[in-house]
Amino acid sequence: MENFFKKFLDAFRNIFGKLNQTQKLILFGVVALVIFGFIFLVTFSSKQTEANLFNTPLEQNDFMRITEKLTQWSTPFKTREGQYIIVEDETTSAYLRMKLGQAGILPSGITGWELFDTQSWTTTDFERDINKRRAIIGEITRHIKLLDDVEDVSIQVTMPEAQLYIDEEEPYTASVIITPAPYSDILTNKKKIKGIIDLIAFGVDRLKPENVVVTDNRGNVLSDFGADDEVTYLMRAKEEWKIKERVRLKIQNEVSDKLKAVLGDDKVDVSVEVVLDFDQKKIEKTEYLPIVLIPDNPETPYDESAVEGAIVPNVVRSEKDMEEHFEGVGFVPEGPPGVEPNIPPGYKEAMEEGTKYDKAEKVINYEISQQVSQIESAPYRIVRISAAVWLDGTWKKLYDESGNPLLTDEGGIQREYIPRTNEEMRKYEEIVKGAIGYDAVRKDKVVVQNLQFDRTDEFALEDAYLKRREQMRKTLLSALIALFAIFIITLAYRAIAREMGRRKRLREEELARQQQLMREAALKSAEAEGVEVELSAEERARLEMQENVMSIAREHPEEVAKLIRTWLAEE
Repeated sequence: MENFFKKFLDAFRNIFGKLNQTQKLILFGVVALVIFGFIFLVTFSSKQTEANLFNTPLEQNDFMRITEKLTQWSTPFKTREGQYIIVEDETTSAYLRMKLGQAGILPSGITGWELFDTQSWTTTDFERDINKRRAIIGEITRHIKLLDDVEDVSIQVTMPEAQLYIDEEEPYTASVIITPAPYSDILTNKKKIKGIIDLIAFGVDRLKPENVVVTDNRGNVLSDFGADDEVTYLMRAKEEWKIKERVRLKIQNEVSDKLKAVLGDDKVDVSVEVVLDFDQKKIEKTEYLPIVLIPDNPETPYDESAVEGAIVPNVVRSEKDMEEHFEGVGFVPEGPPGVEPNIPPGYKEAMEEGTKYDKAEKVINYEISQQVSQIESAPYRIVRISAAVWLDGTWKKLYDESGNPLLTDEGGIQREYIPRTNEEMRKYEEIVKGAIGYDAVRKDKVVVQNLQFDRTDEFALEDAYLKRREQMRKTLLSALIALFAIFIITLAYRAIAREMGRRKRLREEELARQQQLMREAALKSAEAEGVEVELSAEERARLEMQENVMSIAREHPEEVAKLIRTWLAEE
């Protein structure tokens, strides 16, 4: 064996020595890959690929809850037989069981009637009673857990032993703790609580609904319906009051709108009170009526209808008259059949010859129409309506002969109150009766009175407005007069100023003309005397201007005339 290994190693060294570097690397890679593949196969072939989440079969309710939660967590799983849940491996199974425990949805392990699937012959009656109690409680627990509003439930039922006499037996009692499902209204919905109580009471013999106590998982009692009856009564009273107010306001608004359309919004005040009957009634009655042959024509003032049986004083349903007359010796009793009576011969024939019997019978039956009515009253009916209406009269302002309003000592306008006439009050009363549907049989009451409304504030505001308007009118008139006076004074001032300026200008022109004449005269005298007169620069400029103006006037007389008219218009 040693020689074999030695020869094998020598051969391997010779072959390995003949390989180049690339072939050696390839050989080492193949060997490493084979070793890694072998290790991988060994490792994963020994590992379990799937595992049951729970080894025991699950109930239908637990199965649905757990699969729903796994679906929410996006956890891959498979099911088998509708009772087993299979996950990837045992590690995943342990992790999911921990998470389900934290979520509070582990299988409850509730047992029902399956407790009696296998019975040992050594089972005692006591054990059978205990198992029966467990089975009943388990089945009811399963039943309640099927409800969408219940996430978990715990039920305890006390079953006292039966006694010889019924009056000595103690009643069955049950206590229930409910854990509501998320977003469920079972804690506030009394109908659902009552349904759960009925399910439990009907599932246990001798258990009455009043002996079942239901609480939530925080200890709040849910089966106390005594307070609900009081709340229901208060809610009914509140709803009845709302209906009454709605009917009252509707009638009151109708009356008020009709009167305000005639009299005005501020001249009417209405108050209506309504008595309603909310008692529900159901009446069944049968009426026997005569047959109508010819109906009445509503367009004629008289009744020409014809009915069958109208000539009789009462409606006859059935009648029978019978009369009997008998003359003779009377009735002779005889013996039993087949035995001759104890009567002398010949006497029986003589008795029948003197006997006389008459009978008269009369039967009358009338065929009449029949009306069967089933009347169910409305939710409410009006028992009585009372309406009170206050109407204000009219106010008239007083004026003097000149048409100016008369004023009081305080400066207000004098007014006179004019009440409504009796004819007007009767008309308004008829309007109110028509608006409320007056019915004398119901003893409705309508009161319409003419009262003087207090309008002190209204008249004060109106008088203040008139005073402000009169004061404003006077102020505007005074302002207009002042403006007119200022305008007249301004015109007079401007006219006077213009006249004074014109006169001043005329005086200056006259003075300048005289000075010019004097200067010209002086120049002429100087020229005549041969004296040379030296003019100033100003005088020479003025002389040149005058000569230019005179030459322009001679050459263009029309333009000069227009210029003079313009000056005059400006002045």
